[in-house]
Amino acid sequence: MEKIDAIMSLDLGTSSIHGVIAKINSENKIEIMSADTYTSDGVKNGVISDISAAEFTVKKFFTKAEEEFKVENVDMFCAVRGALIEVTTANTRLKIDEEEGGVVTPQTILEIMERLEETNKIPDTKEIIEIIPQQYKIDEQIVANPIRMSGKYLELTALMIYGTKSNMSNIKQATGGDKLRYGYSSISDTLISNDDKDLGCILVDIGGMTTGIVAYVEGKLKYSFELNFGSDYITRDIAARLKITKKEATKIKEKYGVVLEDLMTENTEFEYSVPGNKTQKFTVRELVDIIKPQVETQLDEISKIFKQKGIRPNEYVGGFILTGGGSMLKGMPEAFSKYFEAVTKCANFTEEDFDCYDDKIINSQVYTTALAVLKNSSKNLTDSIMADSVGIHGKKRAGIAETIKSWFNNFK
Repeated sequence: MEKIDAIMSLDLGTSSIHGVIAKINSENKIEIMSADTYTSDGVKNGVISDISAAEFTVKKFFTKAEEEFKVENVDMFCAVRGALIEVTTANTRLKIDEEEGGVVTPQTILEIMERLEETNKIPDTKEIIEIIPQQYKIDEQIVANPIRMSGKYLELTALMIYGTKSNMSNIKQATGGDKLRYGYSSISDTLISNDDKDLGCILVDIGGMTTGIVAYVEGKLKYSFELNFGSDYITRDIAARLKITKKEATKIKEKYGVVLEDLMTENTEFEYSVPGNKTQKFTVRELVDIIKPQVETQLDEISKIFKQKGIRPNEYVGGFILTGGGSMLKGMPEAFSKYFEAVTKCANFTEEDFDCYDDKIINSQVYTTALAVLKNSSKNLTDSIMADSVGIHGKKRAGIAETIKSWFNNFK
């Protein structure tokens, strides 16, 4: 079998690693070759807790790629999210080079990105993962695309996403090294349609221990933050109430769990095992009484954060878009709709996005994050070409070039 090149995308979960291996096929489309989830003692709540254990798990993906698909070279990407990621709004101002006739060029964008980093210092323990431009001004006038426009001063307001250096370093060590690239905003970039972004919408990515929220206003990313709770809190409550293991509680939640009693098809009685080989009986209605209060608590917390940040859900015509494993719980979209009185839907990829041997993979929220990073990464494999086009070299500058390329995509 002929050796091939591939792209691998990893998503560090609560206690497991989700991974997707793909290639660009002859039709220039992303073809999914495999998607797997491996439980790992090396990750906890989206961060590396044991490098050796995480490395052992990641090696399983590489082994499969090499042995089953004869992969020779791999471009590797990792989703970055969780409590250790911070987002802040930053701004800066730059005098446009008069030698260029006072015209904004790609080099000008590069320079203002560097100025943004210099004038908005972050702690030495942190490193910038991504810069997402929100607004440009030329001589106090807001512009959609400053390239080739004339003026004296260029201003930039952007979201700076940064993470703990030690965490980023640990991820690199566990996943194979310096060539690893990160994906942060990829989920919202690839899952949300331009129409929803223009209308204004709120993406809620419900993970195990964290919930990520991204809000778009008039087509632009306005807010991005992580909250320290997720669907594992529901699992924990079920385990505590039924006195069973978390693993068993997860199975019960996924098979019988419902958020709202109105959505119960019937009050099914089911059996479960407790330590000592004893069997107990429980009903779906009783399960709702465990799940509903936890979901309401989390919705209350989200509402509080919205008020603190000045986010008014009723002003987002596109409503809520749910993704992540926690959104798969029956009744979760309805719970958001009822609480916030807003349109709510779940986001999934389709056959138009990927060639895939199994529709369940692209329709599953389990792999949404890894797939989003994968799709976004396929657009960024020409970073070196972009770097050359603006006359820059080196690791740091190439990273900024990627940001410029991302910015161009945002303003298409």
